[in-house]
Amino acid sequence: MKKSKLISGIMALAMGVSGMSFTAANAADVGVKVGSDTKLPGDSFSIDVELSGVPSSGLSSVDFAVSFDSSLIDITDVSLGTIGNTGAAAEEGSDLGNTVFNWNKANGQVIIVWSTGLTDSSKWIKSDGVLATLTGKVSSSAAQGSVADLKVSAVKRPNYPDGADNTSIIFSGVGESSSSDYTAAATNGKITIGSNTTSSEPTPAKYGDVDCNGEVKIADAVLLARYVAEDQVTVTAQGKINADCYDEGDGKITSGDIGSLLKYLAVSNMTLPERA
Repeated sequence: MKKSKLISGIMALAMGVSGMSFTAANAADVGVKVGSDTKLPGDSFSIDVELSGVPSSGLSSVDFAVSFDSSLIDITDVSLGTIGNTGAAAEEGSDLGNTVFNWNKANGQVIIVWSTGLTDSSKWIKSDGVLATLTGKVSSSAAQGSVADLKVSAVKRPNYPDGADNTSIIFSGVGESSSSDYTAAATNGKITIGSNTTSSEPTPAKYGDVDCNGEVKIADAVLLARYVAEDQVTVTAQGKINADCYDEGDGKITSGDIGSLLKYLAVSNMTLPERA
């Protein structure tokens, strides 16, 4: 029993790595989607890799990579998603079960391989959903606004037995006497490096310009007085900042701000400070 599993496992692996098949049938696309997120420098991330359009007959071999810019992010772990927990590992047993799902990081890629030599397709991947979750960290020196692409790719490895470079993403269902090979439809992901700085107030701003029209007039004083009196008027966030003109901005909007604004309007030689 174990020997037959081993032989079928080797056949599946050889077909996955070399692209060889027997009584093969080309079939429709299997979708591979990598998620996206926005993170700050130094932040950790978790990104799902999902499959869609998985054939009802199932997949016994999955072999592809996600390429990434190691100067911006690092992928530190890959965990198997729900659709890969098919029971194949338990059925393969202790000699082969730990080979069903593997990942590796090399050449700017994280490599994801799921493969079983079982010909019982009930243990194959047969549903859409999360195949794997990538976790890692954004470099603390990553420039804000930069983008780390997460690109679905063929694995960078020699394609034995002829030694040519591998150019294929492998999705296949390998039975005892036939196999089906599926092409990949990729949706790449990305991690956008956000900014950890926020503006505490809009700019530019001018003290006294409560209605935010660029001028300081009696209408601003009337609007401010009604606002302080809670007379159901609307003052924008910028207008509230501009209205805080008493004591050159004490963080509160009170009758003192009204008095300061009226004094400015009445006394020609009085000035209100500009805000940058």
